[in-house]
Amino acid sequence: MAVAQVGVNGPTSRRRVIIGSSVISLLGITFGSCLVVAGSALTWRSDRILGLYNQSGWKYSNIAGGDGKITMALGAVMAVTLVAGVLFQSRALYAVALAADICVAGFILFELIYLGAASGVVSPGNGLYMVLGGSVAGFLCCLGGYLMMTETRAQAKVQLLEAPSAD
Repeated sequence: MAVAQVGVNGPTSRRRVIIGSSVISLLGITFGSCLVVAGSALTWRSDRILGLYNQSGWKYSNIAGGDGKITMALGAVMAVTLVAGVLFQSRALYAVALAADICVAGFILFELIYLGAASGVVSPGNGLYMVLGGSVAGFLCCLGGYLMMTETRAQAKVQLLEAPSAD
């Protein structure tokens, strides 16, 4: 039982989880969702020679009208659920943020492959790469927050099992 007691310090451990989840959520908002939201409005389709075929995420339509609007909405969902995950210390909210980020990553990878395979002078723009970077950073932060909340559940179960009985 000595191994199960390592790291279970009651209020001190809970405080560390709150501080850790706050920091990781702040990093996820700063380097994850902010990059996704900002990159959604930048250049998605780029013409490096004359600039005749440049299009921003607001006007570029491959899947829907203005594909950048979809990634911007998912980035906003990710930011809101990261904040709510800290406030409520909820594993489910971190899972929602992680799911939104995975949707952004899949969407952006599709767009990058589509534009990378296109013939001619058109190539992916800086906005797509910015959204991809934000998606990677957001994934790591959302996953870290989710795993922290999983750890607090494991600690609560250990404390419950080790509680003195009234016998």
